[in-house]
This record gives sequence, structure tokens and C-alpha cells, in this order.
Amino acid sequence: MKTIKSIFTIIIFISATFVFSQEAKKTSKEDLKSYYQKRANEDAKFEQNFKATSKSEERKFWKEQKHYEEDLKEKDSIAHEAYMNGKRDAYAAHSKNCNNHCHHSRYYHSHVVFYYQASYHQERRPYSRPAETRVQIRTPRVSLGIF
Repeated sequence: MKTIKSIFTIIIFISATFVFSQEAKKTSKEDLKSYYQKRANEDAKFEQNFKATSKSEERKFWKEQKHYEEDLKEKDSIAHEAYMNGKRDAYAAHSKNCNNHCHHSRYYHSHVVFYYQASYHQERRPYSRPAETRVQIRTPRVSLGIF
């Protein structure tokens, strides 16, 4: 009887450990989402105030930013989604207050478009043509031969 009680007690402790560890993962995902949303907000503020000294520096900066977001998408899709939502919200808030006094570059404006489209892969979609139908008409073969 003591062995049954001790086995039952061990099973309860082990199952309680699994329950608490699964609950900790749920909160960590929420923490991860909030971290990436805050990070996106900070990045958006930095990008809005970014002043490059040359065109090549600016081009390099935006290329690195795009590369960072693509890497994040490959590593963790949930974090990428939270980051993109945070950036979209930050840019939307900025666009309400941004008038002619904000002097943003061409790279900035082209980059902002992607947050509203939600993906870099939607840059340009090629025109898709409908399937072509080929019609062939066979003509009768007429041959003249001596044999």
C-alpha cells in the first residue's frame, strides 16, 4: 500500500511540473511579442529621425534593416509578425503627425510602403497572363506517287 501511495505521489509531482512548465511557455511567448513590438517602436522612431550623410550610407542602412527583418522571419515567425505589427502601428502614428516639416528620404518612403503591405515579397507581382490555348487544324495529306 505504501508503494502505491509513493508511486501516486511521484506521478502527481511530475504532472504538476509539466503543467507549470507549459504555462511558463505561454507567458514567454507573450513576453516575446511585447519585446518585439517595443523593439519595432524604437526602431521606427530611430528610422524616422535617421539622417544619413551620403546616399550610399542611407542605402546600406535600409538594406541592413530589410535583411534584419528577413532573418527574423526565417528564425521566428511569431516574433516577426509582432515586429511588423509594431512597426506598422508606429509608422501609422507618425504619419498622422508628419507634415511638410518632416523631411524623409525616398528610401524611407519606399520602406514604409512595405509595412502597409505587410511583406517584402509583394514588391512587384508580375502580370499573369491567362493560359494560352493552341488550336491546330490538320490538313489532309495528298501524295502523288508513281509506285
